[in-house]
Amino acid sequence: MQEQKIKETLIEKDSEFKMLVVKHQELEEQLQQFLQKKQKSDDERIAEKNIKKEKLRLKDAMQKRIDAFRRQQG
Repeated sequence: MQEQKIKETLIEKDSEFKMLVVKHQELEEQLQQFLQKKQKSDDERIAEKNIKKEKLRLKDAMQKRIDAFRRQQG
């Protein structure tokens, strides 16, 4: 099964996976706002870095669920 199809299935059937996806999308929107700014304060640079770290953590968590789904499907 293709990864996109697995994601769609998990979004539909796994509420925690869906929550991870939604939070990841929210952080992506926040990150895009930071990236559009030409001048950033130190606090904004720190916030941008933290958003990137959290997005990566969420992506890793989603990938673990995708991998577990694949193993279940065998």
